[in-house]
Amino acid sequence: MLLSAAKARRKILFRKAKLAEEAKRYDHMLRFMKEIVEATDPDKDLSPKERCLLGAAFKNFLRVARSSHLSAVAKTRSWLNDFDGPIAASYLLTSKMEICRACAEMVQLIDFRLLPFAVSNESKVFYLTLKGDVSWYMAEVKGALDGMGDAAIANSAYAEAWGMVTKLDSMNPHRLAFAFSVADYLLNFRHSPAEAFAVVDRVLNLQEINSPETSPAVSLLTFEGGLQLTANLLNLRQRLKNELEIKAAGVAGPSNLPAGNAAGNPLTIRSTSESLPK
Repeated sequence: MLLSAAKARRKILFRKAKLAEEAKRYDHMLRFMKEIVEATDPDKDLSPKERCLLGAAFKNFLRVARSSHLSAVAKTRSWLNDFDGPIAASYLLTSKMEICRACAEMVQLIDFRLLPFAVSNESKVFYLTLKGDVSWYMAEVKGALDGMGDAAIANSAYAEAWGMVTKLDSMNPHRLAFAFSVADYLLNFRHSPAEAFAVVDRVLNLQEINSPETSPAVSLLTFEGGLQLTANLLNLRQRLKNELEIKAAGVAGPSNLPAGNAAGNPLTIRSTSESLPK
């Protein structure tokens, strides 16, 4: 059977996006994935593979931009006190605007094109998780005051996703990826390893994982990659637990956790006790 023109175009764009990923040209990859969204019927959701590739494209594109921005902030901090101050401020503003523009476009795409037509819980969890990630990335570069609204949006998106995460299989990659995202947010943005541990521990749900009905072998038949993600999340849980035990014991030593926001200025917003799982 011949493919329709729209489906054929999406297939070609998907292959181009994969090629761009191999070449590490994440800007090209993201552009191709946005074209796939445009080529998809307005009232239709993306396929699971397209959805995941869109998320990978955006997060890889933004990972490079965020890393560069935080590095520039650290390296130009001393410039702000001498005659090079205006140069540093101008460049940092350009970098910040690039990240904020990309994040705002993605949030708009999720809110008005992707999430309204998501049918499955998996799809909704994916888009809400991505919205949460994108929103706190934007808050990160805006700073404590200007980014407060974006941080609140991130918190709200994660909280909404949580209501659906609990309905997914214990080794469903979307459930596990959600835990990684929220832990990253709580650890590196909120600077709260205790809350990060609580979320990871709750999502892992160790009793459910070890029960005969949801054994790793059975879950893998349905959810590709679930076992590896579970292993990675268990490792993160142990690292968080070790860090908390070290702090509780008052033992000085190097942290095993990521360094967090190199730009400093952690944002203080409402506690997750009212919105995220304990």
